[in-house]
Amino acid sequence: MDLDDTLYAEIDFLKSAYRYISKKLSNNDDVLYDLMMRKFLKGEDVFNYLVEVYSVDKEILLEWYRFHLPNITLYPGVDKFINYYSQSNTFSLVTDGRSKTQRNKINALGINSIFHNIVISEEISSEKPSRANFEKAISGINSKNCFYIGDNVKKDFITPNKMGWTTICLEDSGENIHRQDFNTSIEYLPTYRFNSWKEINDSFDTL
Repeated sequence: MDLDDTLYAEIDFLKSAYRYISKKLSNNDDVLYDLMMRKFLKGEDVFNYLVEVYSVDKEILLEWYRFHLPNITLYPGVDKFINYYSQSNTFSLVTDGRSKTQRNKINALGINSIFHNIVISEEISSEKPSRANFEKAISGINSKNCFYIGDNVKKDFITPNKMGWTTICLEDSGENIHRQDFNTSIEYLPTYRFNSWKEINDSFDTL
């Protein structure tokens, strides 16, 4: 499985970070948070604004953003999938990012214990779509049938496709941090595409 925009909405991590930063910088944090979100949605540089107005170092802002303890929740249907299929399947996680950031997300979601392997790019000095990341995910697992659920067409599916896995894409509902583009070479495309975890739950046994 992938993490960001697959098991939860990455925009919620951004919102959580903005909440944290606004409380750090302002007594009127709700107003600042709303302003930050408006600037983000307009495509403006939020951090440059904060540096200029609040005289805060950009590196401090980045540290607060990356390493705060996030308030995030799993997508609807993920719990059902995990609870049902963990009885007969082994789960691993393959995610890119900083170790502390990604592990804070995993802990906040309460899913640390469900994974046989957790593969974070910073921890193994390798990023998707490197084969090393996916081989690490199945290390110690005896399975002939592997599935990978992700969202990023640029890097989530090409390698597991080459490894003979079944690949599943959770389609963007319109809020993904990284927009999806399915107009690409066939080797990058997932085997299946679903609009929600409900659809994945309803269809998984027939894949």
